[in-house]
Amino acid sequence: MKTLHFIMDPQCGWCYAVAPLIDELTQLTTIDIKLYGGGLFSGANKRQLSADFHQQIIAMDNRITSLTGQVFSPTYYETLLDDKQRILDSDTPITALLAGGSLGINTVAMLHRMQVDQFVLGRSQSDIANLANIATQLGASSGAFLNAFDLFSGEKTQQQIIKARQMLNLVGGSGFPTLAFEHGDGAFTKLDHSRYYAQPQQWLAYVKHLINTID
Repeated sequence: MKTLHFIMDPQCGWCYAVAPLIDELTQLTTIDIKLYGGGLFSGANKRQLSADFHQQIIAMDNRITSLTGQVFSPTYYETLLDDKQRILDSDTPITALLAGGSLGINTVAMLHRMQVDQFVLGRSQSDIANLANIATQLGASSGAFLNAFDLFSGEKTQQQIIKARQMLNLVGGSGFPTLAFEHGDGAFTKLDHSRYYAQPQQWLAYVKHLINTID
């Protein structure tokens, strides 16, 4: 079993862009995907969406769609991106992933569901009730999820973000998403995922080749 470190942020558009490639990897039983929430909009970066950043996001979304086919729906733009009072927040969805993982939920599947809920269905990743609904769909009880959410909020979420940033530096990543295989000797091989958008078969061949070269 090879460990693939996936350093990402649930709110990151480019992490949504790579979701189809991550889905392809879930069919490989030789890979254990380990998620790290990087805190794109955490601490001082948690803020309202400015007009300039709003336009930057739209341009980025269009670029992602052209490269990957990933959908950003009109509902998402109308209900979330156009909401001038909305706070860009990574802490809440990262806490949700930590809570889900502690209850045995597959966090890769949970992340994917959260991304679709936000970017396609227009349901905010900062809406705890919606996150609880996702957790129940994936096999946890709502009460257990909410209790775990309370347990992991605050300090434990910040510890996870610090760990993600440390891992990003360790593997030589420069942003989200970063994917890296860990070798038996503690070295890392960073994956060049951006070359394989909309090319699932080539991506799988590339990853299988890497697996065969890792000790």
